[in-house]
Amino acid sequence: MANGRCRMHGGASTGPKTPEGLARARRGNWRHGRRAAEAVALRRAIAQAGRDLAATIRATEAWLSGRNG
Repeated sequence: MANGRCRMHGGASTGPKTPEGLARARRGNWRHGRRAAEAVALRRAIAQAGRDLAATIRATEAWLSGRNG
């Protein structure tokens, strides 16, 4: 209803209706964000960077051992 009360029970608000209110409600229910798409993508990028670095180190060590051996 226009007054913000439940028409069936006369209670308080039935929840946010506007896009801004819905977004505010979602943010209020946010827990930690570990499973958010952005966080997952960041962890994957960091893991890939670590694998790339390890491969570079292995290649450098192989090059150095071939050069000195």
